[in-house]
Amino acid sequence: MKPYYTLLAGAGQKSITAFIIDQPWGPDHVYYRDPTFVKWSKKRDGSWSYDYSVFDRYVTFMMECGIDQRINCYSMVTWNLSFIYFDEMKGDTVSVFAKPGSKEYNELWEPMIRDFTLHLKSKGWFDKTAIAMDERDMESMLAVMALLKRIDPAWKTALAGNYHPEIAMDIYDYCIIIHGKFDKDILDARKAAGMPTTYYTACGENHPNMFTFSPPAENTWISWYAAAQGFTGYLRWAYNNWTKSTLEDTRYKTWPGGDCYQVYPGPRTSIRFEKLIEGIQDFEKIRILKEQFLKENDEKHLKELNEVLSVSPRPIWKLSLHRK
Repeated sequence: MKPYYTLLAGAGQKSITAFIIDQPWGPDHVYYRDPTFVKWSKKRDGSWSYDYSVFDRYVTFMMECGIDQRINCYSMVTWNLSFIYFDEMKGDTVSVFAKPGSKEYNELWEPMIRDFTLHLKSKGWFDKTAIAMDERDMESMLAVMALLKRIDPAWKTALAGNYHPEIAMDIYDYCIIIHGKFDKDILDARKAAGMPTTYYTACGENHPNMFTFSPPAENTWISWYAAAQGFTGYLRWAYNNWTKSTLEDTRYKTWPGGDCYQVYPGPRTSIRFEKLIEGIQDFEKIRILKEQFLKENDEKHLKELNEVLSVSPRPIWKLSLHRK
């Protein structure tokens, strides 16, 4: 795994993605299942035990690869609201349905989060860890945040999804879909507070995107759009979630070709991944120049840079409409 994740770290990856429940996106979301890194066991007497050995090995490994700024743990709200664990009484795994905020949900998650909090603090990882949700509604987010705050007010949350201004300052790592827009005062306040504030594209956005049939320049444009809109970065849902015939067919069920991965076994890079890196480098250069111009009170060059970024974004796929 190391060559793949040092490659990803070199491209600018900031967050470790770690599963704390089995199948956080439900079955058949990807070709290979998403197993939990934390083994849940319900004892015969009704108490719980949690084995973090895989979680610890994985996080330590990722940090050794250079990805060490944040740990986003998926997820306290699975897509089908089913939660899988091992039941010693039955001698098998079971799946229970629990709606966030319900009695059943709180009884399931409170013991785990209390234990998980202590474990993270013992490892020195608590401050950089967030409980992450993917495209979940505001009601679920409120229920999760209430549970976390009951256990430790310092708990952080992350969300990739729609924009909810009512809770925008309560979510630490907030990533909105490309067609969403933060209120300017909230965007400024989040950035001033050092809160990661990003955007993402998904399988539903035909343009811009990173599919195998996308114009490669779109991968670079994505970072320029982040810089122009004032985001601190961009989120892509899948790096190497390979399909059955990875080198022959990049499609998977309803996902467009290439949606599941940017690199290939080997590791082999791709034109689109290299163009993504190019855009990330552009983004970082813009950030560094802005900081330099502000520090030196260089109003002339700062104005020139802002003028470039303030041009109404014209996604590159539109530029080919009138070609002969």
